[in-house]
Amino acid sequence: MKTILSLFIFSLCTTISFAQEDFKFTSGKDKHDTKPQLFKNLSPKFALKNDFVYNMFSFKNDEQVTITVTEGFVFNGKVISKTTESNGLEIITIESNQKKGLVLSLSKFTKADGTVDYMGVITSREFSDMLMLEKDIVTGHYQWTRKNLSQMIAD
Repeated sequence: MKTILSLFIFSLCTTISFAQEDFKFTSGKDKHDTKPQLFKNLSPKFALKNDFVYNMFSFKNDEQVTITVTEGFVFNGKVISKTTESNGLEIITIESNQKKGLVLSLSKFTKADGTVDYMGVITSREFSDMLMLEKDIVTGHYQWTRKNLSQMIAD
């Protein structure tokens, strides 16, 4: 009986080991860097338009909107989500009418002391690049930064 049990356990372990060898991991770089770039014609960093945030948060759910992100890049789409949380967080998300799967999302967080922080992203699974709204640590002003999706997703 011990021999049969030992043989069974050995064959089970062997089967599991061979099954694991067939699994191949594809890195985020391999998955995303072969996709086309949508924002390659834009500067790597550019300033936030003065009225961009105000305009974004003035939109309403299900509204068709057009907003200029920067010279040469206008975002047309439909507001698919707009939420306001009790903790001071507001989020608006717009889905593009021009490019399938392209989404612009902006969040506004009002702290207890009245200061406001913003975070934003324009991204799609179809493209290898994205735009992120970031605060410049030197000037304190917000700017759009072009990034590769593979740099943002850990392998």
